Amino acid sequence: MIISIETGPDFHQTVTDLGQLGQKVSGAVSKGLEKGGQLAAGTVVRDYLSGQSLKRRSGLLSRELNSWMNGPFETIVGIDEPSPAGKYKWLLGDDQMTIRPRTAKFLSIPIGEGLTPSGVPRYSSPREVTGGFFIESKGKLLFGNKRGARGRFRPLFVLVRSVFVQGSGALLDGVTDSLPDITKSINTEITRIKGIDK
Repeated sequence: MIISIETGPDFHQTVTDLGQLGQKVSGAVSKGLEKGGQLAAGTVVRDYLSGQSLKRRSGLLSRELNSWMNGPFETIVGIDEPSPAGKYKWLLGDDQMTIRPRTAKFLSIPIGEGLTPSGVPRYSSPREVTGGFFIESKGKLLFGNKRGARGRFRPLFVLVRSVFVQGSGALLDGVTDSLPDITKSINTEITRIKGIDK
């Protein structure tokens, strides 16, 4: 997500007219925006990627979410390329996607004991499960196993033909929440410049 400060047609002339002070103020605005972008990235991770808008599994998105300057008066908050989280970054927006299997008939979605307490899959596919088998229950195809001969069935995967996923909107929400902090960061940097010139 791009956060930019729009400058009017007279802005550059005003900076030029102010001379050295104008250059300092211009630099302070960019520096404040850079710090504000970092604050916004932190807000998204803290308030939206810790289980609120998007359940954290491996933490890859939160580790890769960052902020960087794209030029004077413009910062970007998001996932930079190339990144191992690049193929998942759409989850931070409002996009919708239907996921279908590429080479198989079904997608195998880990459920129940197929997930660790933090939500990370224990197995990458049903093929990794020893003694596993399929059952149909309430119109759903499940894969799991039993512990011992008399143990009950433990579902580990549900098999589906497709999954519809809605993006979380976490990026927009977090950046919007951070706008007062970004403004404060810019004002702080400008105030420091004024203090130097007194």
